[in-house]
Amino acid sequence: MIVIPAIDIREGRCVRLVQGDYSREHVYEEDPAAVALRLAESGAHRIHLVDLDAARGMVNLDSATAARGVLETARQRGVEVEVGGGVRTLAAAERWLAAGAAFVVLGSVAVQDPDAAQVICAALPGRCLASLDVRGDTAQAQGWTEGAGSAATHLERWAGWPLAGLVRTDVDLDGMMGGPDLGGLEKTVRAFPGPVIASGGISTVDDIVRCAEVGAAGAIVGRALYEGSFDLRAAILRFPR
Repeated sequence: MIVIPAIDIREGRCVRLVQGDYSREHVYEEDPAAVALRLAESGAHRIHLVDLDAARGMVNLDSATAARGVLETARQRGVEVEVGGGVRTLAAAERWLAAGAAFVVLGSVAVQDPDAAQVICAALPGRCLASLDVRGDTAQAQGWTEGAGSAATHLERWAGWPLAGLVRTDVDLDGMMGGPDLGGLEKTVRAFPGPVIASGGISTVDDIVRCAEVGAAGAIVGRALYEGSFDLRAAILRFPR
């Protein structure tokens, strides 16, 4: 089990959304690179970095610059970064990897254009994570603003790809700090042959323990970390990797 703190960037700042709703945004830090430094000093081995502007198909130069600042800070500290948000082409994936990302996260493209996503994965075996963002049993795309078909269908398709793993996010729980969807997580773990990373609702170390008990290989924590209710050092001591 790896504990993965999240940095979400919008308009160049470190923010969190509630249930994926862009109108319910909390700004926590003007300098995302400073957040990355604090996470590294707390013992983080990996950071989950998302450009929320790019996730909706928008180009924001402040966000792109901030994301690269996070990557550079993490590289200097020996921390892996998985990057998501707007990674829809092989060229985009390669740019992030060349900039220092350990993995790229394929979200909308994986559910809306699986042929293109499969090409990216085949070209970069072991360097891509698929993102299964769900409301109920329905996958989400375009920054969680559009439905994208049955989650089960996507899982079945992805099982044969050379992925590094899968990030599963329950959108309705994300940012709510009410605990993860353990039932849905366990179903995903059973359906997908690779590592599954849990995301959405995680607010305590006990939540991470429960995710591990149903088979998750990692867990992403976001809002609870920024609200001060989650002890990252304690979590990493409990799960050193």
